[in-house]
Amino acid sequence: MIKAILVFNNHGKPRLSKFYHYFNEDMQQQIVKETFQLVSKRDDNVCNFLEGGSLIGGSDYKLIYR
Repeated sequence: MIKAILVFNNHGKPRLSKFYHYFNEDMQQQIVKETFQLVSKRDDNVCNFLEGGSLIGGSDYKLIYR
């Protein structure tokens, strides 16, 4: 199940954020911040999937990015 779709620019500013599961505003901001921090520090030569984590749902969920 898709929990959210997030689109960032290269500086971390969200260009699009759509949450398909209810999160309060503070939690949404935390998810956006942590997601960018996780994705931006990864090398270009690694896989585009992050499994597990504490962002949205724990170990059963994946973060897929491009």
